[in-house]
Amino acid sequence: MKSLIPWKNSERSAAPARWGESWFDRAWEDPFRFALSPFEGMRLPKMPSVDVAESDREVKVRAEIPGMNEKDIDLTWQDGVLRIRGEKKSEKEEKRKDGMYRECSYGSFSRDIPLGESVEWKNAKANYRHGVLTVTLPKTESAKKAITIKVN
Repeated sequence: MKSLIPWKNSERSAAPARWGESWFDRAWEDPFRFALSPFEGMRLPKMPSVDVAESDREVKVRAEIPGMNEKDIDLTWQDGVLRIRGEKKSEKEEKRKDGMYRECSYGSFSRDIPLGESVEWKNAKANYRHGVLTVTLPKTESAKKAITIKVN
């Protein structure tokens, strides 16, 4: 497609336009940024970063959830999926001699992590410290045993 040369009609010149100057070309360079550009000024809730690590004996899920309290975090296990949900509400009020200033904010998130049925969810342990949630799920006995499959 770069063999086609677009021409600038607005300047009434015969000089070809450089690639990347039109909105169409910019849209394909970074399509998500271009599509979300009207919303750049808005604060959208962010999903927490999640790391899943597996060893021979357990599965550890670490989620970065800064600024939350333990009571605002909800963990559920259903059909082999660990769901981490959180909700944060904040109200700030200042009384000044010229009036009152009040600001309210609200944000929530939900993150599903499919782990299958190879973990003992009844023995799961969760710890929240310094903005990091760590969920430790021991593996079932059948998941601990490795099966070797011979390749011909």
